[in-house]
Parts: sequence; C-alpha cells; structure tokens
Amino acid sequence: MENEVLDASAIVIQERLEKQRQQRQEALIDLVSRQTDYDRDTIKIKLEKWDNNYLNVIKEFMNPAFKEATEKEPDCQSKNQMIYGEIRTFMDDVNRQHLWRKRRAEQINAYRMALVAAAQKKGEDNKDTDK
Repeated sequence: MENEVLDASAIVIQERLEKQRQQRQEALIDLVSRQTDYDRDTIKIKLEKWDNNYLNVIKEFMNPAFKEATEKEPDCQSKNQMIYGEIRTFMDDVNRQHLWRKRRAEQINAYRMALVAAAQKKGEDNKDTDK
C-alpha cells in the first residue's frame, strides 16, 4: 500500500514537471516568434539546435553567419612555437617593466634636481635679503 502511494506521488510530480517544461517551452516559442518571423516548427528545431538558448536563435535570425562567428578554430601551434611564444611574451613584459622603471627613475631624478635648484635659489634669495 505504501509503495503505491509513493509511486502515485512520483507520477504526480513527474506530470507537474512535464507540464512546467511544456509551459516553459511554449513561453520560449512565443518569445522567439515575437522577435523573428520563424514559424513554430522552425522555432522548435532552432531551440533544439541551440539547447533552448533563445538568444542564440534570435542572434542567428539577425545574423545568419552567427554560427561561424561563434565557432573559432583553435590555434594550431606546435609545442616549439608555443614555447617561443611564451618566451617572447615574457621578454616583452620584462622589457616593458624595465622601460617603465627607467622612465620613472628619470622623472624622480628630474624632480630632485628641480627641488635642489629651488632650494639653492631660495638660499641665494635669503643671502641677498640678509645683506
């Protein structure tokens, strides 16, 4: 008796879930049909193709080459090319940091020189006023 109750409740839950899934599917179909001029069968096929991603269906409608734009070919590089590419990237970063440090040191040095010159000028002005 208890197993029958559990089976009946499981069936009710499955029916509810199936009804919710159908309502969701109908809502997606309505949404896509408002944005495109596809018929219901085409929309079902497109939604199935894009795993119920309605945005991709609409994007494909707006731009038929959308699929090609989303599928990028992976870079076909040998291990040697990848190693040298990483070394090059690392060396470019090191060079960029070195140039930044060098320019920063020059700026600091120029600022120090300006401060020393201002202090000397102020010292000379003070000597002239003391006399």
